[in-house]
Amino acid sequence: MALTYKKLNYFNLLLAIFIILWGAWVRLSGSGAGCGDHWPLCNGEVIPLAASVKTLIEYIHRLTSGIFGITVFAAVLAARKLFEPRSWGRKFAYATLFFTLSEALIGAVLVKKGLVVDNDSTLRAWVIGFHLINTFVLLGSLVGQISISDKVEFKSVDRNSVLLWFFGVVIFLFVGATGAISALGNTLFPETSLVAGVLKDFQSSSHFLIRLRIFHPLFAILLFAIIQYISHSIKSRTSKYLSNTSYVAVIFGAINWLLLAPKWGAILHLFIADILWCFFIAVMVDSFFTKQKIVD
Repeated sequence: MALTYKKLNYFNLLLAIFIILWGAWVRLSGSGAGCGDHWPLCNGEVIPLAASVKTLIEYIHRLTSGIFGITVFAAVLAARKLFEPRSWGRKFAYATLFFTLSEALIGAVLVKKGLVVDNDSTLRAWVIGFHLINTFVLLGSLVGQISISDKVEFKSVDRNSVLLWFFGVVIFLFVGATGAISALGNTLFPETSLVAGVLKDFQSSSHFLIRLRIFHPLFAILLFAIIQYISHSIKSRTSKYLSNTSYVAVIFGAINWLLLAPKWGAILHLFIADILWCFFIAVMVDSFFTKQKIVD
């Protein structure tokens, strides 16, 4: 039972990452209104039979999200059999279900409020930023579910370590939120020149989405420093993965910026960020919980 539970959670994690990346493609391809303002139906239909390409792109996103909701609920039922009430195993499973539902709610708000395609409002920026934060917390709870099957008791952790991890999580979420807003700005206001784009970042006449782009690399550099400090303080295989992935994220982030954030670059950049966050949470769970295998 424990092995099946872990495999199910790995499946959910992979499916979640696919849905996140596909959701980015929905935005990049301008398919956010592919199902009109209907939700959860698509253009008023359960299955759109005469669908355009943009409708199919949006429908695939909704369909896979629906499947994900079912498999997450299945994991909750399995956790209730494996773990005692109030255990961390159940808490992580319930957290995943909660943030899955809130993710669906945010998606509904984007559609029903028309915060898609060419909408460049302040509301869309706020919702997009919160959407990314919710997504990261959802991924984190999934990583917790995977890890908690053999880590079930709190370690004695000093106050400074707790503060460092708290600060790291907050900065990571800021990086994610500002990255999502920057990606939205790049989609709505694509640049043809690197120099012109940099100048626009500092012009008061530029759209606020353009002027906000500068915050993402600043927070990213701070996050990189935090990750390197953590990785060198905690000697483990997972911390090495975390450190190496952070180098990849920074290097590719610079390359993506130099290439003016092409669509494929935006998706790959998001994928690297997701993997980095998963390693970050995995190392954090290792730092706070002791290993104790659960047997079938």
